[in-house]
Amino acid sequence: MALSGLWEKYRSSWGRLLSTAAVRELKLRASFDVDLLSRWRIVNRVAAGTIPDCPNCTNICCAGLENVVSLRLRDIARLIDLDRTDLMTKKKPNFPASMLAERPGLGELVASELWRTLPVLRQTGDLKVCAALSKRLTCTLYPHWPLSCERFPYSLSVVRRQVTWGSRCPSEKRDPTFEPRRRALFQAALDAYDERVKDAVLLTHARPALDELGIGAWLTGPDEDPFEDAPKGLPIIR
Repeated sequence: MALSGLWEKYRSSWGRLLSTAAVRELKLRASFDVDLLSRWRIVNRVAAGTIPDCPNCTNICCAGLENVVSLRLRDIARLIDLDRTDLMTKKKPNFPASMLAERPGLGELVASELWRTLPVLRQTGDLKVCAALSKRLTCTLYPHWPLSCERFPYSLSVVRRQVTWGSRCPSEKRDPTFEPRRRALFQAALDAYDERVKDAVLLTHARPALDELGIGAWLTGPDEDPFEDAPKGLPIIR
């Protein structure tokens, strides 16, 4: 993939510091941790053989304003290759102030530059259902779904150096035969974090190259409004 080759060009942190773009790199480091994970230091706290029990779950984790799927550069490239750009939108939802107060993690996400810049999967209808979901409530992108979906409900805490079961998933099943799937979810949680780091670096140093790859058309510029129109009467935080 061309995106992987682009990352190889910029993956050396020392190379970026010693380049003509050193000032941009220093500004990035002032607000963002640009180090990839030391994976051997991350512990999987999810019990052995535990995976989501999607077929028997009554909750639809692919619906609801708070469940909008943020995309990585790799996700954008994949959707372009799959000719499914109809599922992407540059406009992010306006979250109610009460929702941001109840979910600090969501508030941190909304405040980030990556959230403002990168697109999300479209949501449809009053229930805000993911546009990739079929009428039979199956994902039309699987197995080529976005990274945040691929690792769900495994959640990484870099500070605590552990992966745990996310609070948004109420249904699980456990059996030794599910252990390969558990390991895959753990790995996906680590990959999702590293892709976030790569995105920050490439958006800082390689924006023209991303434009050439066709990805730039889906990125929100600094002078663009990244948010949907606010619903009338709904208090929001921008």
